Amino acid sequence: MLNFLLDLFKPKPAAAPPITAETSANFDGAEVGPFLTRLAENPRFALPRDFAAAITDALPELALDETRRWRVDGDFDGQAMQLEIEVFMDDFDAPDLFFFSSSQVVAEIEEEMKHLDASDED
Repeated sequence: MLNFLLDLFKPKPAAAPPITAETSANFDGAEVGPFLTRLAENPRFALPRDFAAAITDALPELALDETRRWRVDGDFDGQAMQLEIEVFMDDFDAPDLFFFSSSQVVAEIEEEMKHLDASDED
């Protein structure tokens, strides 16, 4: 009975906002790992430590025109968030990455993508 009462008053984990937005980009295969690592190091995100490696390690296994999708649970600005990342192997070693999440998360990912574009101009 005591456990029931304690469970009744336990704080419920915050639910992640619904997925309402999407952004995408085409990457060279060698750019995927550094981009995902930079995303994980962004102070606005708290993402699982191994998510970038899990996706990067799976890229060589994807055949041309194959798609794979990952669900990543983490935090954004201290609030629960859900991020889905879909990889479509559009061309040899040139995957398209699609990011699905709330509009705030997608906007921050797009900001990170601007840095990717800037590094191409160097």
